[in-house]
Amino acid sequence: MALSAELQRLRNALACCTYSGAQHSDVLIEETDVLAKLRKVRLQIGSGDWFSFCPDKGRDEKSRMSALLSTGKGHDHHRACDCVVVICREMQLTVLYVDLKSGNPVGYAGQFKSTRQFVRYVLGLLEEFYGSPLQIEREQYVILYGGEKSLPLSKTTTVPKLDKAKSTQPDQAYKRAVPNGARLYARELLG
Repeated sequence: MALSAELQRLRNALACCTYSGAQHSDVLIEETDVLAKLRKVRLQIGSGDWFSFCPDKGRDEKSRMSALLSTGKGHDHHRACDCVVVICREMQLTVLYVDLKSGNPVGYAGQFKSTRQFVRYVLGLLEEFYGSPLQIEREQYVILYGGEKSLPLSKTTTVPKLDKAKSTQPDQAYKRAVPNGARLYARELLG
């Protein structure tokens, strides 16, 4: 299965793409900080019209996706989350922003806001200069935290309640504790 032409155009506009539904069924989200407890999470999506990119990796000098997201301190727009998954259904996009955190998840709102604005900027450029009909229908913000080898078992639903999943914002992300190396289904994070 190939990506739709419009989604492929969006993918081609980015320098740090990692996986696509044309070739993969999973997204491996990795944290490069050697001190992080949560280093890897695999998100199972299945084949389809989607792709992922890692904006955090796109901020370095070699693979910079935009000078606006170059590394620096003191400004939230110099930040990025660990992974973005873009899913397309009938030219409507669901954008899943994911960040991995070790321990207590704090300080993520700026990362999500910066990445969200970058995604909107790219879509705006494609619409303005190529007439792309892609529109964001839904954005979901997810923090996966923990990283311990095993987490205490607690009674939680596999799929978050729909009202909670739809109401996430950059400063009120859906948070889920996961062990290092966890395998999750995208639908668990989308509700």
